[in-house]
Amino acid sequence: MSGMNKWKARLEKIKNNRKLRCGGFSAALTACVVALIVLLSALFDGLESRYALQVDCSFNGATTQGEITKNALAQLDKDVHIYAVTPVSGGDENLLSLLNRYDVASDHVTVTKENLLKNPVLKTQFTDAAGSGQVTDECLIIHCPETGLSRVLNESDYTYHSFNMETGFFDQTMISYEKSVTEAILYVTQESVPCVQILSGHREKSRDDTEILEETLKESNYKVVRVNLAAGDTLNPADPLMVLSPQYDLSDEELGQLLDFAKAGGDFFITADYIDPLDLSNYNALLRSYGVEALPGLVVAKAEDRESYYADYPVILMPYMQDTDVTHTLVDAGETILLIAEARAFRLQDTQPDGVMAYPLLMTGEAYLRQAVDGEDTVEQQPGDEEGQFAVSLWSDKLFDDGTVSHLFILGDSNVFTDYWMQMNTSSTAFLLQIIHSLQEKEAVSLNIVPKPAQRESLALTNLTPAVIVTVMLPLLVLLGALLVLLPRKNM
Repeated sequence: MSGMNKWKARLEKIKNNRKLRCGGFSAALTACVVALIVLLSALFDGLESRYALQVDCSFNGATTQGEITKNALAQLDKDVHIYAVTPVSGGDENLLSLLNRYDVASDHVTVTKENLLKNPVLKTQFTDAAGSGQVTDECLIIHCPETGLSRVLNESDYTYHSFNMETGFFDQTMISYEKSVTEAILYVTQESVPCVQILSGHREKSRDDTEILEETLKESNYKVVRVNLAAGDTLNPADPLMVLSPQYDLSDEELGQLLDFAKAGGDFFITADYIDPLDLSNYNALLRSYGVEALPGLVVAKAEDRESYYADYPVILMPYMQDTDVTHTLVDAGETILLIAEARAFRLQDTQPDGVMAYPLLMTGEAYLRQAVDGEDTVEQQPGDEEGQFAVSLWSDKLFDDGTVSHLFILGDSNVFTDYWMQMNTSSTAFLLQIIHSLQEKEAVSLNIVPKPAQRESLALTNLTPAVIVTVMLPLLVLLGALLVLLPRKNM
């Protein structure tokens, strides 16, 4: 009994201890607050997953959807599933958060997070309809069951890099999550995919030579296929045919197939470098049927016409883009800067074939044609060199008796479209896509969604946004509140 009395006395002493009593209350209150925070966190996590309520406070708004995307999703009438393939360790949280907004914004879009170790069949189950993306351990697979089309997006599809002269490395400068994902959704829900054909079999530019060109087309949501007529392949008149600097002539049978392709409304996209052979009789017959003739020699700008060539290199032309039906959009947008290195020139035939209307797209300034002569390796003008202003690109419309129209585009330099530096520093990509669009008369999916900066600007008083102010001030306010509560109790 005495033992029980001792324990009661001890409990009474504990109850009467002011510090312990206050401390116990604080501990209980802390436990309740923690429990409440956990419950609220779980509640808001669930609401965020279901309704995408999270406010995007990032410096670049990487997870925010613009009006273009919202309108595109509102008009979507086919189901699309997005597989976010991520490593075991996780993935890009900004990208995943943005995908959650797609899931919430449209009943037609669903998103699941996948891992190749747990679901390896994804690697073989989906093929990119554009032929570019490969399923890796960190990619997006956008699939439309109704059309059967898939688009695989990797990091290169939504990141941009530029060379840092100070470090000697390429830095990530821009991200285009929203643009790439929205375009991919629209791409896979199309009834038919825009396609470009590339002729092979005459030692044209190889796959290695055209890698940049093909990647540009694929990133712009075109499918690219190679066609070898001698091997039994057939042409689709609905898709433009690229003939990229052939070194061997067409056979009579192939020429007949190309002429039939034209009669069915097929269009030609042709490049002809100045070093290409000129004695290809069937190939030249195809050009003549559109009123076009290739001229021998290298186009060299005259030294005094400084604005018509690049730096101190008169063989690198800066042609003048003509304001035509084909190029008017580019001229209005100021997308006219092109560099034509070691170009071939063309002439319109004096007598145009029936139904043909041809005109120049790109003209040189004052220039001359330097003929290759044995024993001469200079580009300086020589007596007898033809001089004047030359067309280095032409467009030709050919109208057939049944009303079918075929178009031909020709450019005297393939490097404009196959060189990475040209693509990055000139208007070559805009020029390429405008030509393809004009030939096909069907736009590939391309949305005017501006990429977001990938690097945060250095903090300055002039660029403090409300989100930044709240982010900085909130921890300070919490600290101040804690001090106000704890300081009066320091002696308790």
